[in-house]
Amino acid sequence: SAEALTSLIISLAFGIFINLLWILDSKNWITDSGKRKCIWFYWCGEIVFLLMAFKEQYPIWKNQQELENLRSKVEKKKTKNENPHINWENLKSTNPEIVGWIKVPGTKIDYPILQGKEWNEYLHKNYKGDYSYAGSIFIQPEAAFNDQHLIIYGHNMRVKSMFGSLHDFESEDFYKKHNKIYLYQPGKTIKCTIYSVYDCLDKSATYNTNFSDDGNDNKWVDWLTMTVNNNAYYPIKKKPAEKDHIITLSTCSGKSKGDSYRFVVHSFITNTVTYEEK
Repeated sequence: SAEALTSLIISLAFGIFINLLWILDSKNWITDSGKRKCIWFYWCGEIVFLLMAFKEQYPIWKNQQELENLRSKVEKKKTKNENPHINWENLKSTNPEIVGWIKVPGTKIDYPILQGKEWNEYLHKNYKGDYSYAGSIFIQPEAAFNDQHLIIYGHNMRVKSMFGSLHDFESEDFYKKHNKIYLYQPGKTIKCTIYSVYDCLDKSATYNTNFSDDGNDNKWVDWLTMTVNNNAYYPIKKKPAEKDHIITLSTCSGKSKGDSYRFVVHSFITNTVTYEEK
């Protein structure tokens, strides 16, 4: 975010300023070649570190600014979550692979949803299709919004952009205040209720999307039961029924869990509102 980038620059600049004061306070620093070399090396190190930090943080900040500009460009007017009045014509002219929009009240999640032609295509592409480390919120090429189980992916950014703020749902207090997810498509709003949050391996059964039965068992019911039982952080009374469609938001768990783990938020569709685009 802009705040994180600004704070980093200020802290580093302050460090350089303190060192400058120390140098000016040293009476013999000009004549002491060893001390002078040490100080110059330290200064160079500070500057290099500042440039490296700027190189890492600036693209993230720029991507966030572009997304904020996109929101103002495509939102016709401020409305309630059920009908955001998104200018889909503007969105599609920006990138025809924008297939929807997601908003999670109480978090920073308020982004377009991308769908490329290749697996994980938008993992490191922004909504324009250009390279961006932060990537986009996306679904896989074969997925559809009416799937029995739809998975939506996004990076776990340290500044809580993309799906970084999904981790707010590790708090029961936060969940009690914010437990809805809104998905938007042209002429349609899909309202979802969260029922399970947990960490899992990235190749676990959580990511199953094919539930074709072999005639002897009910894979779908077993999978639903598994997602309810895996709920780890606090008890949730809301449970999906067999007829429900599931929307899963997926991001990385973070360094404490390891690179192979993912944090998921399961929800079921509770209401779909259709309306005529004007």
